[in-house]
Amino acid sequence: MRWTRPLFASAGPKTPGNFVQDGPPPGGFPAVKIQRSLPAGGLSSVALMSGLVLTFTYGMYQIIAANRQRRQARRAFEAGSALQLLRALAFNREELDIRMAVLPFLTAESDVKAAFIKSKMLENEAELMKDVPNWEAGASVYKTRYMSPMEVFGVR
Repeated sequence: MRWTRPLFASAGPKTPGNFVQDGPPPGGFPAVKIQRSLPAGGLSSVALMSGLVLTFTYGMYQIIAANRQRRQARRAFEAGSALQLLRALAFNREELDIRMAVLPFLTAESDVKAAFIKSKMLENEAELMKDVPNWEAGASVYKTRYMSPMEVFGVR
């Protein structure tokens, strides 16, 4: 309730003024949803475990197959059997050829990436140090000439 009184009124009894009370809208407020609405949990634990077991089994199969092939090549090399030795050498040579064929592409990719990063670093350095007089981006910050370490005689 709000009590009102004229600003310059004489002393007298206080009388309540008009008031407005807040209430619900016509028809009431909408119901509050309190039910849990969680999304579905995805795959079941059985499906996840089955997938893990299958993946592990396939990986172990691949490892065992590669070990068998490597073991056969080693035995052929140790036994000295001409045909098996040729097969083992061909297998090893094929693996080496594959690695040698891919290496230049990997090196070129690494070089391009390193050159790009270096150019970005130089751009950033030039931007940061633009207000410093006589600053060269990419130049060495050490202005002394190289001196090799002093030799110590009598110590070996």
